[in-house]
Amino acid sequence: MFQRILAAVAAALLLASCGIGGGASGNDGDGPTVITYWSWISGSQELVDRFNATHDDVQVAFERVPAGTAGGYSNMFNAVRAGRAPDVVTVEYPQLPGFVTQRVVQPLEPFGLDELEPEFPDWAWQQTALGGRLSALPLNIGPTVLFYRADLFEEYGYQPPTTWAEYRATAERLRADHPDATMTNFGSNDAALFAALAWQAGAEWYDTSSGHWQVSGVDEPTTRVAEYWESLIADDLVTVGPTFEEQHVTALQEGTSLTLIGGPWTAANISRFVPELAGAWGAVPLPAWEEGGAASANYGGSSLAIPEGAEHAEEAAEFIRWAATSPEAVDAIAGVNTSYPAHLGQAEVWGPGIEAANPFVAGMNLPDAAAEAAATVDPDWEWGPDMTVGFARLVDETTTGLDRPGGLADALRRWQDATRAQLRQRGFDVSG
Repeated sequence: MFQRILAAVAAALLLASCGIGGGASGNDGDGPTVITYWSWISGSQELVDRFNATHDDVQVAFERVPAGTAGGYSNMFNAVRAGRAPDVVTVEYPQLPGFVTQRVVQPLEPFGLDELEPEFPDWAWQQTALGGRLSALPLNIGPTVLFYRADLFEEYGYQPPTTWAEYRATAERLRADHPDATMTNFGSNDAALFAALAWQAGAEWYDTSSGHWQVSGVDEPTTRVAEYWESLIADDLVTVGPTFEEQHVTALQEGTSLTLIGGPWTAANISRFVPELAGAWGAVPLPAWEEGGAASANYGGSSLAIPEGAEHAEEAAEFIRWAATSPEAVDAIAGVNTSYPAHLGQAEVWGPGIEAANPFVAGMNLPDAAAEAAATVDPDWEWGPDMTVGFARLVDETTTGLDRPGGLADALRRWQDATRAQLRQRGFDVSG
């Protein structure tokens, strides 16, 4: 993926990485080298504290920045351009291609991190190995699962749905049995979630295999997803609104919204907003489109990258390697962050660790559900070169399209056409 389009950019970055300069971190010549790490992810301070306690030659100074799309990415871009780059940054997978095409991060082959490829799922590695070069190291991933009120399902005599047809049938039964309840809330403010649902169905919003950018928001799988959720909305089987805002939280508290689609990290959000429901939740793989089928997608997760101009790239690579591969790193954040590790070895110890450290997760079946989902993620997915703008546009379009039949499909077509125009305006070769 991205081989023809990004290879030239990646090669230029590889050459540039040999002349590292700038940055504000360092040492006094006698003590350890101090590197800076910018992130907003829960557990980052605990991660840094554990690294610092177990390493003598390198120490990490953690600086919390706003969430990426809330200003953190702009801060990173500006710091690199001003010659004040930090040594390590967190970058989510949808945004990484933008960091590569705009030459904000450097390739990681000079530091030997490409040797770790066999230790990660192929699909996760593909999210960071762009244009034939490794631009970041996967840290955690979001194999999509279904959280459900296990206590209410048992009380009502329901079984967790294994297909989307069963999901709708359960929603219809719930509506008939309990008219004040719905199956879930369709997050009108979450373009990444809709992307995950389309990904699971087999969609390909972006495709560079032809050597050009191909953009499609109305392919058959995406249309299938849109029509499915439009029908649930039209029949009042689900509510619509921002996820985890007041109305949604109230429905969760009152037991009138019975499921949530999310990544393993969503468990931490549930525990934060409805802590009184500890022990009430279960987790299963996402319903499949076909009976007996198994497919998931990635929703969330992030990677670690070294910006251009980082003053201590070698030391930064040491920290990245440890954070992404050491069981100690998983243990350090288990009590505050339920994200699923991308590294296969870390994933093996994550389940017992997360259940022991987080009582809310204990008994939820999250480790098994996440592992099964991670093994069935469709690898044929690419992100566009500017998903910050792409997601914002998709939210704008879909929010206005949810109030009428066919509105979601129309919104996706408008998103597709606007995205193609934007990429052409930026000089990308776009077909279609």
